[in-house]
Amino acid sequence: MSTVDELDPATRGGLAEAWGLSPHTGFAPLGNGLINRTLLVTDDGRRRVLQCLNVNVFRDPALVMRNCRAVTAHLGRERAAGRYDYSVLELVPTLAGEPAAVLADGSWWRMYDHVPDTATHETADAPSLAFEAGRGFGAFAAALAGLDRGIVGEVIPHFHDPAKRFATFREVLAADRAGRADDAIATCDTAAQAFEDLLAHWRTLLDAGLPWRITHNDCKLNNLLFDDADRAMCVIDLDTVMPGSALFDFGDMCRTLLSPVPEDSTDLERVKPRPDYFAALARGYVEGTGSMLTQLERDNLAFAARMITGVIGLRFLTDYLDGDRYFRVGHPAHNLERARNQFALYAALTAQADALQALVPDPAG
Repeated sequence: MSTVDELDPATRGGLAEAWGLSPHTGFAPLGNGLINRTLLVTDDGRRRVLQCLNVNVFRDPALVMRNCRAVTAHLGRERAAGRYDYSVLELVPTLAGEPAAVLADGSWWRMYDHVPDTATHETADAPSLAFEAGRGFGAFAAALAGLDRGIVGEVIPHFHDPAKRFATFREVLAADRAGRADDAIATCDTAAQAFEDLLAHWRTLLDAGLPWRITHNDCKLNNLLFDDADRAMCVIDLDTVMPGSALFDFGDMCRTLLSPVPEDSTDLERVKPRPDYFAALARGYVEGTGSMLTQLERDNLAFAARMITGVIGLRFLTDYLDGDRYFRVGHPAHNLERARNQFALYAALTAQADALQALVPDPAG
């Protein structure tokens, strides 16, 4: 990877002071995250990952870092005891022993050791990759089942809450601060129709006692590191780890794994779930979680796929209507294109819901 210096002198100086970096340290962009800024740091031959937290999204960065420390410490203990077979992200403390550096401009930076000989995938090109993703994220959730839920705080309240997301959408649509509502009328109608059904079933699950767990809450395929044989090695991007439902995690995996095209593809004819990928993903997740999932959770894994696809589609649409204040965009219509993509996937998942649910294996099978 070529070294690209993207940092201004004041930031470079602050980071060098915080971690004792040499003047010859190289910085290069890493990954395709939409929220935080991520750089690969090369210093005297050693590689590390440096991130600037987006404090507009994570309003309490100190809580984010406390959660990260608690989660990585717990996973490290589980791994040492032989109960967790995956690599664990290791925070690199500052010279002052802090988990993050707060620079003079108020920006929050943290550093992880680089996990060698690994890479991420943006899309899955084989069911075996879906299986590995399901098992990796499933094992992550199962390992965290032993961590006291009271230790991990809620970094973004109501993050995947369909009712809250729909209420916010309606408020933003009514305000139309960016003057974009007329360009998105059809997509807004599609979203409203989808959520009428989605919210009714979600309330039924809550009334039935759907368990609340410590979950990752951003289980995109590119938040897993794979080795060169495409074996899942390490779960990354722990900022959103907080109390939630296992359906959130499984649903987000489906959202990013089942379609053969990325979430911003405008080729909507190709936006549809691949049943063999769903079967592999469900098999991996059930295996990875072991005995953790309840019958209620297993019976609603196909619903989870369309719920989170709908929620993320609605978030893209809401952000478009609000002037692209949350997700990074490459052009003015980017978030609207993402929303249309996700609601096309939602429609296809809804049409195949029963067939997909039938592919979920029994935990003993």
